[in-house]
Amino acid sequence: MSPFVCPVCGGKQHIVIETGLAVCEACQRTFDADPADVQKYGGIVRDAERLMRQNTVAGYEDAIRLFASIPFVSGAKEKQGECEQRLNELRNRIERHRAFLHREDEKNTKLGIILLILTLLFAAAAIAGIVYLVILWSKGTLSRPAVIVIVSVAVVAIALALFGRLRSGN
Repeated sequence: MSPFVCPVCGGKQHIVIETGLAVCEACQRTFDADPADVQKYGGIVRDAERLMRQNTVAGYEDAIRLFASIPFVSGAKEKQGECEQRLNELRNRIERHRAFLHREDEKNTKLGIILLILTLLFAAAAIAGIVYLVILWSKGTLSRPAVIVIVSVAVVAIALALFGRLRSGN
């Protein structure tokens, strides 16, 4: 869009949406702006400000584009600069959040590996214990009270496992 031209000195005019006036940059004279222009460009400013309130990358990018399309409207360049600053801040915040999530993912992966190793060690120890008890039982060196305790613990463990499955609905 071409800037408005002052009829007195030929300088560029800026439209002040709030007052409906056009002000010349060169001679500082004011003129009544065309109400249709004021309404049209005021709508663009309102649209851009609405996009700014979304506080999103896309919103700021669209607002910058709208403000850049009306450089002859008073305050548009300043609002465009404000949008660019907020957009940079938002992008920096998003990048810091992504880096944080990446670090958390790495920590969770390491913790998962450690828990997996501990679970495998526990399972190996349990299997070794069971094999040891079977060997003692097959040799007849396992006492009767030890067999009763082992069988009782096994029955309780099986009962708890079944109760847990029934309770969870699986």
